[in-house]
Amino acid sequence: MNNNTINTLSGAVTLPVFDLLHGCMSIRDIQRLYHGLCNLRGSHHTNAAVTIIDILIRLARIELLGVYAEVMASPKLQAIFLNEFLADFEDILSEYEA
Repeated sequence: MNNNTINTLSGAVTLPVFDLLHGCMSIRDIQRLYHGLCNLRGSHHTNAAVTIIDILIRLARIELLGVYAEVMASPKLQAIFLNEFLADFEDILSEYEA
């Protein structure tokens, strides 16, 4: 699996997750969640951060692509996915902060 595939997966789930959150919490709280996920990544708790994202994806009722299971089964792919998701999430969040 290549990074483009993971980037596509991240792009497919990030906006629906953001929309879910924006529908029930303030931008400030979404920022807090984002920074919490970044802190988990920074302290090498990738699995915990990805688990939270997985829960949000399921709450958003996003139809998961077959590649998603492959990503979730591999710590290396999880780390790449986490980086892509956080970058996409930051881009969306910055649009709302402006």
